Amino acid sequence: MLHISLALIVGIGFSVFFAFAVAVSAFALSRGEGQTVSASVRWGAAAFAGTLTLGILLLTLIRGTAG
Repeated sequence: MLHISLALIVGIGFSVFFAFAVAVSAFALSRGEGQTVSASVRWGAAAFAGTLTLGILLLTLIRGTAG
């Protein structure tokens, strides 16, 4: 049976929130530089995916070394 602790769920929630904030910032910065909407969406999506991947990797590493 898969055991997921509350701390891990909260950590993933914070990772998603932080990744969303980074994606919105990347979108706004690229729009401010005069890029098209589709290019800005690509920058935002890439920032979201990268930040979320790093956040979950970090949580996994912390969880693995703690126990």
